[in-house]
Amino acid sequence: MRVVDFIVKFLKQKKINDIFMLTGYGAMYLNDAVKLAGIKYYATRNEATAPSMASAYSRIKNKVGVACVTAGPGATNALPGLAEAYVDSSPIVILSGQVDYKQTTHSTNSKKIRSFGTAEINIIPIVKPLTKYAEIIKNPLDVKYIIQKAFHLASSGRKGPVWIDIPLNVQKAKIDEKKLKSYFPKINSKINLRNNIKKDSEKILNLFEKSKKPILILGHGVKQSGKIAEIKKIIDLLKIPVIFTRFTNDLIPHNKKHIYGISGIKATKFSKKIMNQSDLAISFGCRFSPQFVGHDYQALSNAKVISVDLEKDELNKKGQKIDIPLRYDLTNFLPSFLVFLKKKKLKKFIQWNNHCSNLKKNFPITFKNYNKKNKSKLMDLYYFMDRLGKISSKKNILITDAGSNYYIGGQVWNFEKNQKELSSYTNAAMGLSIPLSIGAAVASPKSTILSVTGDGSLELNIQELKTISHNKFNIKLFVINNGGYVSMHNWADTFFRGRRVDNPIDTGDGTLNLKNIAKAFDMDYFLIPNSKNLDFKLKKINNIKRPLFIEVLTDNKQIIYDAYKDY
Repeated sequence: MRVVDFIVKFLKQKKINDIFMLTGYGAMYLNDAVKLAGIKYYATRNEATAPSMASAYSRIKNKVGVACVTAGPGATNALPGLAEAYVDSSPIVILSGQVDYKQTTHSTNSKKIRSFGTAEINIIPIVKPLTKYAEIIKNPLDVKYIIQKAFHLASSGRKGPVWIDIPLNVQKAKIDEKKLKSYFPKINSKINLRNNIKKDSEKILNLFEKSKKPILILGHGVKQSGKIAEIKKIIDLLKIPVIFTRFTNDLIPHNKKHIYGISGIKATKFSKKIMNQSDLAISFGCRFSPQFVGHDYQALSNAKVISVDLEKDELNKKGQKIDIPLRYDLTNFLPSFLVFLKKKKLKKFIQWNNHCSNLKKNFPITFKNYNKKNKSKLMDLYYFMDRLGKISSKKNILITDAGSNYYIGGQVWNFEKNQKELSSYTNAAMGLSIPLSIGAAVASPKSTILSVTGDGSLELNIQELKTISHNKFNIKLFVINNGGYVSMHNWADTFFRGRRVDNPIDTGDGTLNLKNIAKAFDMDYFLIPNSKNLDFKLKKINNIKRPLFIEVLTDNKQIIYDAYKDY
């Protein structure tokens, strides 16, 4: 058995049946082992997208995603996708090929040697700041220990990416599986943990009983804990307003009782008012980003803040003041907290709940519907995104990436039919909709992917359109044609009196011929020129079981509502 054969055997034992990779000389034995093992591999057109595909796959499947890249430039190309996985806490494993160890920079122990072997770079120190664990396999007998440790760290605690670098001589080395040493993670005492959770649950309950206007904030840590059934029962017991972050916006349909959806700068006026007026915020797994609580951290200025989070540095960082920081993994905390609450008679907040319900009714986001008298007017993106959300169902996965589609999708989608969403949550990075869609399509082949990107974002990963058409993924890619970079134009007009860097003369900004793009990548093209009969068109598109490239013409002066300033 070769080292690479052991690796793919381990992947299959972990039920990893799909992998995203771009083949190369430095990973040739890895590539061969994947083929021999019958693991389905999806060839990306650029290594930068492989980690993002693996990230989407991991979120939909709720298990580790895997990407494989080659040495040198193949590894460095993967860095943007790795960074996305890191900030979004995606549990992925990246396997990189490497030249023979004796020709690696790593083997020299010198910081002055920049490259040694052919197309070689010392990738480990580059990726360490963006991973939970990064290691090069120098000794073939270490393979079991390293890959077990990598998978454990990627999928436990605050999840995130790991990286394993495998030189060619190690890849092809023959090993005896019986002689391989194993990795054994530390096991903490659950008795002490349960006692501590009970004491801290009493603290929460004490403040809860004293409160008049409590809210519950659910962040990404709740999703990562996998304790969705428990959190729903906790909501039913507490019966207080529930606020989501961008990560958790699709957690529970927004028409359910006590659910008020996303809050933050690019959210809704009513959710901001609820946060402003609350006197107690119980937060699970939220990092209180400036986008969520405001750049001056004043959204919860009238509230005592209890934060349950497993990351000590998130609890202690400057920014949002946390009155009671409680460091726990929600995987352990939520089930115990639920048991604790079930034994208590809890205070009711009828007046507060009625007040919040009225805020939701009185401060909705409004936008222009189709009007027969204004046929020539370009479509309001709010209207398009709202209707796309409305016609979708549980069989759909909604995807956004950057700028206007990212913000507006977050504001208007209510997930009333248990739809799911994937996005570049932390960075709102341009170009991510396409690789996220591919990862989602592989993870859930029975779903129809409704993916939205911008005419500017399209260009960043345009090569992966061929991956979509070649694999016949059931992806509907809606490309918003608003003349290019509307959200950036809004910033320039607001902050710099209309001085735009991205103008046609200086940068050639503007929109490609999207119909020709679709044709070049073998995708069927569809045009939505205005909002007339929009629901009919969207339903028709959603029912077609093949890849589609849909150009959507929208207002080139689109305004994105700011919950802290507008409407």
